[in-house]
Amino acid sequence: MFDKVGSRVGDFWANFYWDIGVDLGSSNIIVGLKDKGVIVDEPMMVARLKRRRFSGLSAPRMTGPKILAYGYKAKEMLNREPKQIEVVSPLKRGIISDLEATESLVAYYMRMISEIPSRYPKVFKPRIMVGVPGGVNDVQKRAIKTIFLNVGVKEVIMVEQAVLAAVGVGLPLERAAALLVVDIGGGKTEVSVVSLGGVVVGRSVESAGDDWDTAIGNYIKMKYGLLVGKRTAERIKIEVGNVSPRPIKSPKSTVIRGRDLETGLPKSVKVEEPEIREAISLEVVKVARAVGLVLDETPPELMDDILKRGIVVVGNGARLRGIEELIEEQVRINTSVAEEPGLCIMKGILDLMVNQDKRAVVKTILGRR
Repeated sequence: MFDKVGSRVGDFWANFYWDIGVDLGSSNIIVGLKDKGVIVDEPMMVARLKRRRFSGLSAPRMTGPKILAYGYKAKEMLNREPKQIEVVSPLKRGIISDLEATESLVAYYMRMISEIPSRYPKVFKPRIMVGVPGGVNDVQKRAIKTIFLNVGVKEVIMVEQAVLAAVGVGLPLERAAALLVVDIGGGKTEVSVVSLGGVVVGRSVESAGDDWDTAIGNYIKMKYGLLVGKRTAERIKIEVGNVSPRPIKSPKSTVIRGRDLETGLPKSVKVEEPEIREAISLEVVKVARAVGLVLDETPPELMDDILKRGIVVVGNGARLRGIEELIEEQVRINTSVAEEPGLCIMKGILDLMVNQDKRAVVKTILGRR
């Protein structure tokens, strides 16, 4: 009886603060609200004025650089900005590399959320659930927690992204059910076996979307003598990227433009799917090998569940055509791409906010660490 009364009181007070979910990725930041869904899905980028360097006793006191743009507006400036402006990604390989820029970016989106109209006035500080990579240490977790506390958050709950992705694709946490999740992001790929609300076996590999873009740019530079930017390489990957081991019957093609390294003049070339597969094959194979290594370390009691459920690929890197076929050919286990793979982690966060039983399981696992 007292539990029901306490639950009702808690639900009543929950109307007066925001329950916010945040997926901090190397390439994208996704913010969602309980009962409202995804609010923000933008690139993890900041455009700011470059900080001037002064030295000596008469040097002026340094202040934080002025922020000019966030998200998509900042990405549009990438490789097009004048010399006094810099565009930075504050996260590298899933780890915060620029604390000041990250805090400014988070504060910007928190201000946006505070302006959303609501039925009840939000008089209390919000509560945050954040997805973090599996390999972060205590210092890095403390940095993430400090950022959110500095922008006016009352409580910060950090859950591993692999667990959230598993919840997002429908894995039950209240019983011993295992699932192998391959999370391909922009900075790195995480391969994890999730069971009972925690990661049993996990491995991280530094091969993801940004590395594939670099490989495409280097391939075009070596083969055609053409210099292209990062955004052009990303567009090539999206339009004609295909790593399927099967023969491509009618390959797609696209025309790209860049600077000729020999003459320094603009130049156009046509690239096709087989060329892009050749360009990124060495990088993508690293992901498939990591899956095999995780399977070697997985307890045999969980192999039956993995064989039944198969392997699920999530993250924006899962949108690369043929990635599931490549992994399936390497490990001989049924592999599929989740529906809306880029939003699986946020779906897991929103599910935990609504489902008290699942949240209790996750909090129990976090309390044991």
